[in-house]
Amino acid sequence: MVTIEFWGGLGVIGGSKVMVRDGAHRVLLDIGLDIPSGRDPFRAPVRTRPGRELADRLRLDVAPHIPGLFDPAALDPGSPLAEPVGAAGDTAVFVSHPHIDHVGLAGFVRADIPVHAHTDAVDLLRALDASGQGLAHGDPHWHRLDDRQRVAVGPMEVECVAVDHDVPGASGYLVHTSDGTLAFTGDIRFHGRHPQRSWGFTDRAADCDVLVTEGTTLGWETRGPLRGEADVERDFAAALERTPGLVLLSMYARDLERVGAFLGLAGAAGRSVVWPAPVAAFLRLAGVGGRAEVLSAAEVPLSDVHGAPSRYVVAPDPDDLPSLLDLPVGEGFPASVLVHANGEPLGPFEPRWEPFTDWLAALGVELRQIGCSGHADQDQLHHMLERMRPRVVFPIHTTAPARLHPPLGMSRVLAGYGRRYDFRGRTAGRAEG
Repeated sequence: MVTIEFWGGLGVIGGSKVMVRDGAHRVLLDIGLDIPSGRDPFRAPVRTRPGRELADRLRLDVAPHIPGLFDPAALDPGSPLAEPVGAAGDTAVFVSHPHIDHVGLAGFVRADIPVHAHTDAVDLLRALDASGQGLAHGDPHWHRLDDRQRVAVGPMEVECVAVDHDVPGASGYLVHTSDGTLAFTGDIRFHGRHPQRSWGFTDRAADCDVLVTEGTTLGWETRGPLRGEADVERDFAAALERTPGLVLLSMYARDLERVGAFLGLAGAAGRSVVWPAPVAAFLRLAGVGGRAEVLSAAEVPLSDVHGAPSRYVVAPDPDDLPSLLDLPVGEGFPASVLVHANGEPLGPFEPRWEPFTDWLAALGVELRQIGCSGHADQDQLHHMLERMRPRVVFPIHTTAPARLHPPLGMSRVLAGYGRRYDFRGRTAGRAEG
């Protein structure tokens, strides 16, 4: 019997970890940083202890107790999780995309377990590592995948299928097992730059036996029309044109396509974008522009920014708010704006958000939020279900899984942490660990 276990992504946004077992073989889909439920005790301002990142999380039950998955060097001495499970090659990990809540624990996977990801995702993760912003415990030995490539794991075949998300290399997976096919969306949207990828995944997964889907927006109350990347670019261009002083920018640098678009818009408006030094190093390594186009704050004198604030866009470090005092913003300077395009801090649910907005208000800097979601909205999720027609659906990666309403004849299962399910959605007992 093939079974499915859920080790994260339940009751929270992020942290997806889905284990599929076929006989003695295991496939783990995603290995993100998060907890089963509740509030993460490692949220800011708490800092992890070097060398204890995984062991401390396990001690507090905010990492999955999966036997034979992690490098023994990252575990407490004598941990029962350190013993290997089965033979080499019996377990494999597949990462859907390079966001921390899906890949953050990948550096702790033991060396004899292969870790797979789309080749574009691997390129981005290697650039992060080379710029000093890589995974805790270092990168695993990545196995690169191309779109539609299949990998055998015992009796299973795992197929990588590209989807649209707000980061390069985003993929869903089809796990072809002895009992049927399980489809896993990873993070998916249908209103981004490449909707054909997500609809292609939907059609590729048509009539699958089981669907495990993200449902991020099920817990959101949305108002107004769905925003896309064209709306984001239009609003950024308007801010560049209408702001007489310095434009501040908060965006997620891993969204390389948006970075490229913003650099082009800033250049057309006669402005240069200045990034924190680690971000500039990452962007250059990731192949975004050259040294003349991707400028580091370490290379641009503050006197230049003060001398002509209307010629610059500055991306401040969200963890160094006092550095805002060094910029030409506030009383005595031309009006400024901070354009928030899905950057950090991500929103009011983050502990860093309130201090961030307090500093902007104290300096008289307008906050303008112009982003668009990297996740399918509720209507798109339901349309995907109607078009895909899985027999059983498990909604995860959401605070409101019960708000996914499948069509008649389809079973929805609200998964329990560490429980096993069969391909009909029936409970098959507790997982080990």
